[in-house]
Amino acid sequence: MADNPSPRRASKAAPVDSVAMRHEDGVGCSWRGQSFAVDAKGLVTVPIAATAELLAHGFNFVGR
Repeated sequence: MADNPSPRRASKAAPVDSVAMRHEDGVGCSWRGQSFAVDAKGLVTVPIAATAELLAHGFNFVGR
């Protein structure tokens, strides 16, 4: 079981596994109990696995 860590205890996503998104209101978000704050450019960097849910809540993909 040690080879299959719990998602709640897994380390933060590596940049390769993440994507930048933006909400028109400039807000951060939370996903699976983890909070993601906006940076100085109004972007949140989230795990790729979170994107489908965030797209449904008004977030959009952005290029860096």
